[in-house]
Amino acid sequence: MIRKAVLTFFMLALGLSATVQYRENTVLFCLKSTIAPLQIEQARGEISVDLPELNSFLTDIQAGSIERWIPFAMETDNDGDIYLNRVYRITLSENSSRTTQAVRSTLESFSFVHSAILEPVRRPYYTPNDYYYNQQWFLQQIHANDAWDFWDVYGGDMPGDPTVILVSVDTGVDWDHLDLIDRIWQNLNEDADGDGHTLEYSGGQWILDPGDLNNIDDDDWDNSPSTFVDDLIGWDLSGWSGVDDNNPIPKTGVSNYSTWAHGTHVAGLLGATTDNTTGVASTSFNCRIMPVKVSQEDQTGEPYITDGYSGILYAAKAGYYSQGFSILNNSWGGLGYNQYEQATINIAHDNYHAVIVAAGGNGNDNGWGELEQAQYPSSYENVISVCPLGSGDSWNHWATYHETIDIASPGENIRSCVINNNYASWAGSSMASPIVASSIGLLKSYNPGWTNVQLETMILATADPVIYEINPEGYLQGKLGRGRVDAEKAVEVELFPSLEYIGDDLTIENDSDGEINPGETVEVRVILYNDEDWGTATDISGELFCSTLGVSVTSGSAGFWDTAPGDASLNEEEPFIVEFSNSVPEGDVTCQLSITSNAIDWVAYSTEFEVVFPVVANVLYGDLNADGVLDILDVLALVGIIMGTVEPTPEQVLAADMNDDGVIDITDVIQLVQDILAE
Repeated sequence: MIRKAVLTFFMLALGLSATVQYRENTVLFCLKSTIAPLQIEQARGEISVDLPELNSFLTDIQAGSIERWIPFAMETDNDGDIYLNRVYRITLSENSSRTTQAVRSTLESFSFVHSAILEPVRRPYYTPNDYYYNQQWFLQQIHANDAWDFWDVYGGDMPGDPTVILVSVDTGVDWDHLDLIDRIWQNLNEDADGDGHTLEYSGGQWILDPGDLNNIDDDDWDNSPSTFVDDLIGWDLSGWSGVDDNNPIPKTGVSNYSTWAHGTHVAGLLGATTDNTTGVASTSFNCRIMPVKVSQEDQTGEPYITDGYSGILYAAKAGYYSQGFSILNNSWGGLGYNQYEQATINIAHDNYHAVIVAAGGNGNDNGWGELEQAQYPSSYENVISVCPLGSGDSWNHWATYHETIDIASPGENIRSCVINNNYASWAGSSMASPIVASSIGLLKSYNPGWTNVQLETMILATADPVIYEINPEGYLQGKLGRGRVDAEKAVEVELFPSLEYIGDDLTIENDSDGEINPGETVEVRVILYNDEDWGTATDISGELFCSTLGVSVTSGSAGFWDTAPGDASLNEEEPFIVEFSNSVPEGDVTCQLSITSNAIDWVAYSTEFEVVFPVVANVLYGDLNADGVLDILDVLALVGIIMGTVEPTPEQVLAADMNDDGVIDITDVIQLVQDILAE
């Protein structure tokens, strides 16, 4: 379960991070409907049209050609004032010194032109050629295909990043699987022979590079040369009966489709080789898989996790010292909170910058019935907890739902790798979790500078809340996470800001003492600071709410300046206005300030703060009997307080200290008498 101590935002904005690409040498324009279609002649490199002004312009800009945009468009093909048979494309020659923007601007100035635009680049949406791709319905459901199109795949720019490590902390990975071997992480800090790899193909099979098996912990990031010796591709924290080793494969001699294949199935979802005409595709496309085995092989029957938290810490540290970052998937769990487990999670997250994803649970262990219950590690802080959905984002009542679930993901009929180059379709939150982790890997690839907290924030905030429309049952509301993971939205959206309330500027109407007193009206300008490591805050709006009796917010909505990272913002032109009635008691009045920014469609950044207004009671110095008049009765009361014959109320103590020196004595009597005589 992800919690933020400082940043309290979620349900993100759809700020586009991708920019529209335009063709570099073409401009489109449309003639007005009252102008006849052009007569174009092009011969021996010369261009002419039957509009003299346009003809001169084409020569001036050194146009290479002009042509109808849709040659077969007819007079009846119109949408309002736009007639497709009057839309033309100008292509500039290589010798032209004009920019397309300048050409467009000039075209729009002609009286005969309806409009002119730059021509956007359009590419086919990318579909990988993996054999079972058409059986991987979840890729379309989370819009992985659309996310991949943020890379120029046809131009050779492949999605994903080999420096991003996705870790299967599980029952082991059949790492020489033909759909995984090309994506297995190779720990080059252990490349003892310096040949640039730690895996080799020899004798018809893949093996750990013999030249790197030197029985030395070459990277030795834990300052203990006897641990993690030759961890070339990951680590087996469990071995046969608890003795670890450097080959994180599943137990041998088991069924290819048994639970021992669980970690391999997870690994395929994390990062199966994509677009290789083989097997399955993965959302992360080109990231790397670190196998970490955490199940002892001496177990009989179906295995359980024996060393999960050792695996978490190893994976976090190995990723940190290798590439500075790793994404850990933990498709396992159980009931019961354990403070040591939480501590391990915190260390992996805070010290080693890991993103930690975990399956939320498969419901009732006695059957596939839904269950509302916290599972661990998924319910720990600093963990992204994932619940499974069926096709069409349906909740099919067989898994765990809970307030600690952070995000939903496809989890039924999910095809991936199993042992010995086989494939299988399985269901479970175990499948939903690595789909989210793989999406985070793709997001990190697109935004390599983002931290683990930023990645966590954005993957959750871009989740599609449509799942609550599809599954409207009241008991599910807020317990399936923020929505279904959406890889396209996650890549598309710009980094949110991180706004902090750092103070306020108060203007008190008709003020006499610089303090808020009962009966006064206050203009409130709030100062917000945007963390320098986050994104720009745009279209910031605030709402101020006060529930204290006698306090009224008469103007509770305000806009703020857009704020770049490291800058501050203020509702200068739209102050909040708060009225404090005469009945408001002295003391702090706490109000809530709700801030929203970067809002587009159904997503927005939001956070809340407390704003405290100290109210000081009105004091008429010397008016000890509170009758609004200074006279001899007040003098008598003051003398009684000094002599000890009168026990003062708190209000009388304030009113009696005439010279405000903190002491009630004869000097206050003298001051009171002088004030009475002056009146």
